[in-house]
Amino acid sequence: MKIFIILYLPKIKMKKSGFIIYLLFSSIIPFLCILSDDEIIDLKDDTRDLPSPNDSEIYYIPIMHTNDIHGSFYPKKVLLPNNELYTIGGLEYMGKYASIMAEEWGERFLYFDTGDQFQGGIEGFISHGNIMMDFFNKLEVEKSVLGNHEFDYGIPFLKEYMERANFDWVIDNIKNLTTGKYITFPKQEKSVVIEVGENENEKIKLGIIGLTTQETPASTNTRLDDLYFDDYIKTINAESKKLKAKGANAIIVIGHLGLYCRNEPDEVKLSYKLRDNDTYQATCRETDEAYKLLNNLEDGVIDILLAGHRHDVTHHWVGGFPVMSNDRNGKYAQIVYLPFDRKTKKLINKKILMEGPLPICDKIFKNRKICDLAVVNDEDYTNYGNLVHFNFHGKLIEKEKNITDIANQYLDIFNEYDNDILTKTYDHFESSKEYETNLADFYTDFLRHISGADIALVNGGTFRTPFYRGNITNATIYSFDPFGNDLVKFKAYGRDIIRMFKQLQSGDKGFYPFSGLRMVVRMKPTRKLLSIKLWDGYKEEEIDEDKLYWVASSDFCFPLEIDEAGGDDFQKIYQWFRPIDGEYLNINGSSISRDILINYLRNIDVLKGSKYYDENNLRLRVVNNE
Repeated sequence: MKIFIILYLPKIKMKKSGFIIYLLFSSIIPFLCILSDDEIIDLKDDTRDLPSPNDSEIYYIPIMHTNDIHGSFYPKKVLLPNNELYTIGGLEYMGKYASIMAEEWGERFLYFDTGDQFQGGIEGFISHGNIMMDFFNKLEVEKSVLGNHEFDYGIPFLKEYMERANFDWVIDNIKNLTTGKYITFPKQEKSVVIEVGENENEKIKLGIIGLTTQETPASTNTRLDDLYFDDYIKTINAESKKLKAKGANAIIVIGHLGLYCRNEPDEVKLSYKLRDNDTYQATCRETDEAYKLLNNLEDGVIDILLAGHRHDVTHHWVGGFPVMSNDRNGKYAQIVYLPFDRKTKKLINKKILMEGPLPICDKIFKNRKICDLAVVNDEDYTNYGNLVHFNFHGKLIEKEKNITDIANQYLDIFNEYDNDILTKTYDHFESSKEYETNLADFYTDFLRHISGADIALVNGGTFRTPFYRGNITNATIYSFDPFGNDLVKFKAYGRDIIRMFKQLQSGDKGFYPFSGLRMVVRMKPTRKLLSIKLWDGYKEEEIDEDKLYWVASSDFCFPLEIDEAGGDDFQKIYQWFRPIDGEYLNINGSSISRDILINYLRNIDVLKGSKYYDENNLRLRVVNNE
């Protein structure tokens, strides 16, 4: 921004008693004329018009949807290759979208969140979830649903968190395993009908069903032995029937369950657009919960699924049903417009529109209209254009004051962590469950190095955020590794290691990161491990099936207590395997993964991705042939 200071001497004539009075600072007024070269562009789809609240034939109800924010409240700082600093995320900007929609649509505008609200980012940790509850209450969330990570701090903590809400959670598939009865939580309700609209004769009845992933017991840090997560289709069929009997004009499922849809470039998938059923649809992974659900539901049972859990941007029609979800950490939101015939109040399914994904940030790249450069993974960032401010529905996206007031309450303590710089990097360290990444390679190499083990292995959910280019701070690591699991080391026979990886790398949880090994995995017709060998980065060696090897991991994957079972697919491993001579790591008096990693990074001047990852010398080779 360029600032020009211009001084001039105006004559301000005031006819009073025949005098000409020169006012203000002895007739000298300093004027600051701020001339900005910042460009502002419109975030819009030039191929079609936005729905209007004044449409004479269609009564639209717009719903903003978020999921898996994981306590990530403040923007994340990213350093561009030209050393320009920009930010990604920030709920103050998300709040502005909601404010614009509420002003435009009034009482018709709704906001739903589908779980994993507070656990993950350091902001949720330092505020005990309060910063997120303050945010959701301020934006007047209509309904929410429990995510698997809502249980991470235990049920007593979760109940206290829910008590603070000004909204209700819809819980339809969580039961007590012993009694078979539905669990009771604060601010909880079963499937419900809400009425939406300004005038009594125009109000639309929306039926809401709430689902929580059946993967919850295997994907939370809390033992949930007494809870049962009921079948989705059984639950939906029963609740949908009840809601329609109450006059529901449409059935919305808010579900913390998701799917992964690919085969379109990220710059297309992440670009802002108004999408309908005729918009190009990417292929979705058939093993995911939501995919199976939507392809096995009868027509007309529901009208839309607002999903989550898989951390993937989705704006698709699957099995004939629209489904929408966002990536993690509050980087995106989306809006769906439900169109109802003004005369009959029937939902016009073929005219459902999805708007988004909405980039949550201060500025976007002009040519791509996104702010998440790192996700696109294009080193030639100059193709993206300059960073520019932008309008949404004709209004500037900037920090929403009501949300900034919340941000200021916790900013000092957040800065204590964020100003504690551990090291820096000029590379983007990303994580993915679909392919080998530099972040997974770095972390498993780090774990193998500090433990002295032959092999290191963790689950893909270990990494909650990337390392963006720039400073890596204490706050970075708390958000990257919010769980604070204990690191463990144990022995396993070579034959068990082979069997273990055959099972892990063929499942639907994606690839499990590892170090000290090299593998070939086939993707089609089903995922299958074809080969596995020891590998030190230079040479391969056959695994001796009768030899004991040291393995390093976390106690989430391999708990050492005899009555525990591991998380994710490790529950299946524990049906036949137990660690030998297991022990907790003790590095500088701590076994907690986050503490050990923080101290390790303090001794690195610059973290270089090339030290751990070489695309020409990968440890995981994926082949697609059948």
